[in-house]
Order: sequence, then structure tokens, then C-alpha cells
Amino acid sequence: MMKRIACLLILLSVSVFVAAQDWMLPCADLNYRDAVQTVLLYADGNQNKEPMVPLDNPGYRLTLSFDLLGDEGQPLNYTFIHCTQDWVPSALQRNQYVNGFDYGRIDDFQYSRNTLIDYVHYRLSFPEEDMMPRLSGNYLLIVYGDDLSEGEIYFTRRFMVLDERVDLQVTVPRYCDDLSLSNTHQQLDILLSMPDMMASNVQQYGNLTIRQNGRWDNAAIGLKPSFVYPDHLTYEHQPQTVFEAGNQFRRLNFSDFYFESENIARIYQTDDYYVVDYAVCEPKARKPYVTYEDIHGERYIYIANEGRETDTEADYAWVNLFLRWPDPLDQEDLYVIGALNDWRFDDRNRMEYQPQLGGYLCQLLLKQGYYNFQFVTADRDTGSVTTERTEGNFWETENLYRVYFYYYNALKGYDELIGYTTQNAH
Repeated sequence: MMKRIACLLILLSVSVFVAAQDWMLPCADLNYRDAVQTVLLYADGNQNKEPMVPLDNPGYRLTLSFDLLGDEGQPLNYTFIHCTQDWVPSALQRNQYVNGFDYGRIDDFQYSRNTLIDYVHYRLSFPEEDMMPRLSGNYLLIVYGDDLSEGEIYFTRRFMVLDERVDLQVTVPRYCDDLSLSNTHQQLDILLSMPDMMASNVQQYGNLTIRQNGRWDNAAIGLKPSFVYPDHLTYEHQPQTVFEAGNQFRRLNFSDFYFESENIARIYQTDDYYVVDYAVCEPKARKPYVTYEDIHGERYIYIANEGRETDTEADYAWVNLFLRWPDPLDQEDLYVIGALNDWRFDDRNRMEYQPQLGGYLCQLLLKQGYYNFQFVTADRDTGSVTTERTEGNFWETENLYRVYFYYYNALKGYDELIGYTTQNAH
């Protein structure tokens, strides 16, 4: 009895703390500790599948896995908060969007084996029956230690709950409305079929989001329809639906430390870790487009050695990526992007100019597997990101577009996610 009372008191204190802290957290994919590595959140056992839960399937689960560098493991906690369509914490009370407890435990962890770099591997299948989202929309998963104070948060990740009620059809026409962009950009035309009852309010309450590959920095958020018909909407002739086409992602595979795969210059072992030197990269902006298969900037963690367990026996390596460049950039920074750094722009993936080598270098600590990446420049004043000078822009590029439709429920005061689809550019 005393144990049950103690648990209830803990739950109450956590609930109060969640309510007090929700507004302080950015709703983004962020790591708050350097020890956090290789955070994967996915559906259907597929590392590259969108972390999305159908509202009408309470048995559906997402998989969360991650590593903490070091040799000390302990149970962690997690919770999640509801967000608006533009990724700001919503005004809902917690009991409005969650059935069950305020937080859960992550106590499934294992220590790495036969690796030069020690780590603890964690795994969680959620939502669990005793903490289930009850509304559709955007959510932020928060993993933390003893409490939700600033120093105790380990990382946050986005996921979504879908209540599919509309149909989305996406096409990528050969030519953009602005013909001067037709060889370097891709335009999306979208048709949304919907129930008649939404038509009168859709300009006010409907919002469309488009993502290119896994990026959020260039996502089009909060789009309104170009035309409204009694049973469908169209999104066309809008500058926000036009994206730089970019180029195919560069590929990196070091799933086997004893085999130098494509584009690997060398792999060697020190006393403390492995080092992977990627072959010297050249800008592709002025080179002809070459088509080949990629995974749209994602990653797949695995080791090639049969009979070994990827979760705990895959090792980490320092990977050196070098881009030949004649002179340092004056107004821009150069970054490596992709799922290998969770599509972020920070010190970890900002490249440093090496005058003695004649180019930019970035060193990343990565777990064994297969990765896609690109080089991009970011303007220091405006923050605008482009592949124009590094990878080039080619209409033929095989980008993957994700489209989401939100409808604001005025009665309950939140953005419902009621439409979702994906579309390859070609």
C-alpha cells in the first residue's frame, strides 16, 4: 500500500512538472547530451519508416532505440507532449490528449560487447497501453533522467498520430510555373479530396505541410489551398511548393571494418577507436547528373558480420569527410547533412576549412552501418540553406516528399492530422 502511494505521489509531481516545462522545450529533434548517439524512432520495424501511429489502431507500436556512450547504464524515463501543426506545444491539458500515466520507464538496456568504444544500448516499444495518445496530431517524445529539469533531458524526437479522413494525391510536373527553374527545381501539385462539411472552413482551419526527404529546415508549413471546390482542394501555382531539386545523396558504408567499400579510402584501428577516411569529395554542381540508388538521406544501422548482434556489437568510428574547396567561404558555413546528424545544423556537422589541405573537413562519430549525406552551404545572415554550390540542382533527382494535412478542431482546440502521403519525385 505504501509503495502504491509513493508511486502516485511521484506521478503527481511529474505531472505538475510536465505542465510547467512543456512550453520551454523546442518541438524539434534535439540531443541535449553529448553521450546520446544513434537515436532511431521508426514504425513497422523499418528504420527508415516515418514514426507515425494510426489513431484507430491501439495495438500499433513505434520502436525507439538509442545509445549512451560509456559503461554505466540506468533506467530512464519518457513522456510526450501534444504540439500544433507548426510544432509549438499546444494549449491542451495533458488529460485531454493522453490516456493513462504521465510518464513511462525505459528499462530495457544492454551493454556493448567486443567494441573499442563502450556504450549502453536502449530500446523501447511505445505507445504502451498505460500511456496512450488519444488525439491525432503532432507529438514530441521527451527522454529524461530523474525529472524534467533542464539538465536531466537527454533528447527529444517528433512523432505523429494520424486519423486519416482525407485523400491526398501528389504529382511532380516536368516544368515549374517559373520556367527558369524547371531544370533545377521540383514543383509539387497537390489535390486533396475531402468531406463536403470541411469546404466552408478549410481556408481558415486547414494547413498543409510538405517535407523534402527528412529535412525540416526547408519544409513548407501552414500552406493554404490555391482553390477550394465543394469536395476537394488544390495546391498549385504556389512558390512554397517549389523546392531545390538537389542531387543524389553520397553514400557511405562501413558495416565491415575489414572491407573498404565504395568511396572508402581506408579504415584503420587505433588503441581506442576505429577511423574511417572517406575518399576526397569534389563539388558536383558543375558535373553532369548521374543517377544511382540512394535512401533519400537516411541511414541503416547494421554490421555485415553474420552471427553478431547489431544493437550491442556494432562499433563506433570516427569518420572523416573532406570536400575539396579552393578558398574558405566568406558569408556562408558549409555543413554535412542527412540522418547521420538528424538533419541538424550545429557545431557537430559544421565543416572546418583546412588551408593546408585545400578544403573543408568534418569528423563525425558514427555507428557501423550505411549512410547517405550531402554537403550544403548556409548563409550566416539569413540562415538559408542551398545545395547549389556543393551538390548542384537537377530536376532528375529522386527526392522523397512527405505531405501532411492538418485541420483545426475549433470545438476542442487542437490541430488534427487527418491526411498523409508520400511521393517520389519520379
